[in-house]
Amino acid sequence: MKNDKRLWEICKEIYRKMYEEGTPKADYDEIVKDEEGLKDNWFMNYYLSEERQIEIVEETMKEYKCTKQDRIRIRNEVYLGSSPTSVMKWKKG
Repeated sequence: MKNDKRLWEICKEIYRKMYEEGTPKADYDEIVKDEEGLKDNWFMNYYLSEERQIEIVEETMKEYKCTKQDRIRIRNEVYLGSSPTSVMKWKKG
């Protein structure tokens, strides 16, 4: 995906929106620039419901007028990439 600059920029925009709405809220650009983004599975520390993630992906692809093929590539990148977890962590206590 990083070979296709336009699609990678769309994916980063989707990630920005997800982390802005996630729990806890975060700045995606700061995360990936900071040491946190270098840790394995760092994205598991953030939560956003699956439903909202899907809405953000679909809204953003519509906004950028993505083709059917581009939509497939973007979905694959985002859902298999560093999107927030959609599984709520349970705390003991």
